[in-house]
Amino acid sequence: MSAINWGDAPTWLGAVFAAAAAAAAVWTLKSQRDQIGEQRVFIAEQSATLALERAALVNAAADRRRAQAEEIVWERHGWALVLTNHSRGPIADVRLQHPSGVLDTGSVEHTAASTNGIMLHPVAEPYPVLGSSQQLGCTRPERSPDPVIAMFTDDSGVRWRLDEHGKLDEIPSTP
Repeated sequence: MSAINWGDAPTWLGAVFAAAAAAAAVWTLKSQRDQIGEQRVFIAEQSATLALERAALVNAAADRRRAQAEEIVWERHGWALVLTNHSRGPIADVRLQHPSGVLDTGSVEHTAASTNGIMLHPVAEPYPVLGSSQQLGCTRPERSPDPVIAMFTDDSGVRWRLDEHGKLDEIPSTP
């Protein structure tokens, strides 16, 4: 019968080190896969956070853009309607319109001599600039349920539409 030749000690040592190196390589690959997975989760969380921050910034910018336009208000004085700029900045290219046709538009002077407490001094349309605290008025058409509309451009260049009931809409810019 023949004896099994188990080899010599250096061969055994080489085999043990090779097995250890293979195990270390497998452990390193698993560790790198785990790190890549953790990095993917981190990147996904950061992307979600950045998306929320961006949405908050976009909403804040929209609120700031709308803030001036919300300071422009209609007031009723009998049959007269008065558009007042309560904002700190001017508005430009102001047009007062009604579906029945052209309105008699004028700058407003408060007076006790008039039945509605104001007098309108005729102005050309569009009214170029309505500064802070300035007013523009018109006589409300009788027997018409349609609202009078004011269209204007704020100091950021955004065009707005405001009806006499306070409905405010941004007018999309055309390219």
